[in-house]
Amino acid sequence: VAAARRFYLDLNPQKNRRLAVVCGGLERCKSEYAIRRETLPFYSIEYAAHGRGEVRLNGRVCPLQPGRLFSYGPGIPHHIIGDAAQPLVKYFVDFAGTGAKPLLRSCGLPPGSVSEVFPANALEPLFDELIQAGLRARKESAALCAKLLECLAL
Repeated sequence: VAAARRFYLDLNPQKNRRLAVVCGGLERCKSEYAIRRETLPFYSIEYAAHGRGEVRLNGRVCPLQPGRLFSYGPGIPHHIIGDAAQPLVKYFVDFAGTGAKPLLRSCGLPPGSVSEVFPANALEPLFDELIQAGLRARKESAALCAKLLECLAL
């Protein structure tokens, strides 16, 4: 990653919480960006804002371009590769809780799936607000980030 704006909240949220944002941010990826994970302990939504690349979820490959979203979570292998000619700029939010998987299903983005928004930059303001709330590090940051995650799902 060439540059990033990231925040970290509770990296070990209580299992009985309905929804807890763990971390999130914006990453400007280098031309050689690649990440390969077999699993992640949290659920995640990633959103391509600029550039190109591809994501492999459960062995299925999908091109990444502005406006493309994808999700993954525990037990979902995911590989993300950027395009050297058009490096990715992507937002992400990682979260947990009893309501995490139902939230993803409710917005048509169950773990391991890909979707797209139009216009391509439609979610950038909400992701920027989420990052700002997470970086503020106030006592209400966790609750505000959870509400903004729900807004993203809507």
